[in-house]
Amino acid sequence: MGLLDKTLMVAILLSFTHASYGQKQIPSKLQFDYELRLKVDFKQREAFLKKSGEEPAVYEKALSFISGSVHAADISDIVEIGADNYQINSIGTLTPMLNLALSNQKLHRQSYGDVSKDSLSTMSYIEKRGNTERLQAKLDSKAGKVLFIKDKTETGSAAITGNLLDLLNVMYTFVGRKPPPTTASYNITDSKSLKQYTLTKAELWDFPFNGIKVKAYRYFKAATKDDSSTLEIWLTEKDNIPLRMVVGLGERYGATIQADLKTIPAL
Repeated sequence: MGLLDKTLMVAILLSFTHASYGQKQIPSKLQFDYELRLKVDFKQREAFLKKSGEEPAVYEKALSFISGSVHAADISDIVEIGADNYQINSIGTLTPMLNLALSNQKLHRQSYGDVSKDSLSTMSYIEKRGNTERLQAKLDSKAGKVLFIKDKTETGSAAITGNLLDLLNVMYTFVGRKPPPTTASYNITDSKSLKQYTLTKAELWDFPFNGIKVKAYRYFKAATKDDSSTLEIWLTEKDNIPLRMVVGLGERYGATIQADLKTIPAL
């Protein structure tokens, strides 16, 4: 077999292996830009604080004027997915109205870890909200636990079995891959705790997007007795691009966060 024949054979084998994983060849670096809307029920939050004997945080007092749903920030996510590793960097910039109230603070998030044939796998997830502490969830795979770190101090840990996701990479773990199953449970961290979310595939939408209709499935995590938060993600039928993510923070915070994709990046 000549060199050219060997080269062609290797190319065919690599193509077959890649296709068998159910993945699509996607650019190694993509940018996703979102409009973030915030809806706050401060009466609900005040009632919770009163019941628990807590005081509202400074930023909550600054946001107490919000009524209904407002455009609160613009989010830019840079997603880099390689053959073995990935990294996502996210910056949230406040709109002028909230920027004035919160003194030009930004939301920084970072997720990085491993790439498998079925999913992304978090090794570290970091959040830094304005001038608050840097929060990190870090996987210790040998010990089978997730470490929680505030600035440089370990504040606790949680045992884990299986793969770890976070509130940032959960939106991108299926991009260019086979879609999520009808119902599946995932270990997800918000940098402060570890929870198991059961995501269920719901109805197929004609999702209104920039003047056209895009076929997209809604996936949701319902509230439970132990966790009043909710999660909804709309993924395009083609390529599983996240069009919208809605997080309901439950009675503890009385807030709903909605992130809408501005444009669909070319894959």
